[in-house]
Amino acid sequence: MQRRHVLLSAVALLGSGTALALKSGDESVAVYVVPLDDVPEALSATVARALARQLGIRVRAAMRLPPLRLSRLPGTEQYAAEALLEQAVRASARLPGLGPATYRLFITARDINAQSGGFRYQFSMHSPNLHCSVVSMARLFEYENGEPRLTDRTGERTVKLAKRAVGELHLGWKRSTDPQDLMYAPLMGLEDLDRIGNAHREEVEPPAPAVPPSRQPKGGTLISV
Repeated sequence: MQRRHVLLSAVALLGSGTALALKSGDESVAVYVVPLDDVPEALSATVARALARQLGIRVRAAMRLPPLRLSRLPGTEQYAAEALLEQAVRASARLPGLGPATYRLFITARDINAQSGGFRYQFSMHSPNLHCSVVSMARLFEYENGEPRLTDRTGERTVKLAKRAVGELHLGWKRSTDPQDLMYAPLMGLEDLDRIGNAHREEVEPPAPAVPPSRQPKGGTLISV
């Protein structure tokens, strides 16, 4: 409840706005940004505008989903991202302009992890089969006197994670070994997230070394070695 109060009271830091309804006859939306019940619609609208502007694709913000029936992982304050995605996909199945290729990006303030609990936590989780991702803001807040604050940096972190998810799962971007690249992986914590930039440059694979003539069969076809 405290974290939700922070989100609702400080969302002005990221700008205001409401979800835009699509008129009938509009083409399918490329990406939907969908807030769960613990995230204000103004925040998801801000993220949607940033993605549309930076990626040049059709992005829309949805209204907040109703509460999902989620259970915490045993002995933790975390939620299984797999179950969250399955329920969120069902709950958002009637969005206007939702097409077969539409990617859904859910945003929550809940702390998430894999069902197996094999990680400390996860900033995000992706489901190619369900064509969606979830970004968790739980670890993105800055703190003042021990209290979480929704700051401009929190917003920047959220947009980075959202852009990474859409880039990889919807646009086909590859992960990068460049620690300054948006798609650098793995992200081990906030230090990595704050260090990476907001732009991605596709890495060009070096050409395969030439095969000496002695290794080539008659006819000039290269041999796999």
